[in-house]
Amino acid sequence: MAAVNNIGTITSILGATITGGTLSAVGNLLNGTITSVLGATITGGTLAAVNNIGTITSILGATITAGTLSSVTSISQKSFVESSILNVQSSSTTFAPLPAVTTSVLGVYSYFVYNRQGGSIVTRVEISADGTNYFVDTNGATIAAGAADVVVPARFLKYTRLSYRLALLAAPATIDVFFNGQGT
Repeated sequence: MAAVNNIGTITSILGATITGGTLSAVGNLLNGTITSVLGATITGGTLAAVNNIGTITSILGATITAGTLSSVTSISQKSFVESSILNVQSSSTTFAPLPAVTTSVLGVYSYFVYNRQGGSIVTRVEISADGTNYFVDTNGATIAAGAADVVVPARFLKYTRLSYRLALLAAPATIDVFFNGQGT
């Protein structure tokens, strides 16, 4: 089969087999959809290229035995990262930063801040391109003892950190900070 061109939608390919041959190109399936490929097998052949495909919803049970898959542009899976810093003591009205997180490979991330006890605290998210010079990106709410807040950056740069301080110079506060991020 030399080429299959200008196909709008393929609803299903079920049990396709190429034995000792070549599927050289499926071209110009531009903005089309392949809903399902089930049980496709290439034995001793070559899948050279699949170009300009809009969407492939699922591929299940595909097998390539003694053949070649010439190019796979991207296989992605969303990853999840988390970290926590517990029992952070705050006793000043001056912002103190927590260690920065490298957020360059994350698409969505946020800080969950819980004020365990003491005076109210204020938080903010700071971002940086170089890890040295920081810009105040997002101000969090004032968090009373026993309350929590989620602070989400509004802008993207390579490094992100949370800073905290007491709202008023009164009783020291103890906070727990959780960072959650999801890759792209």
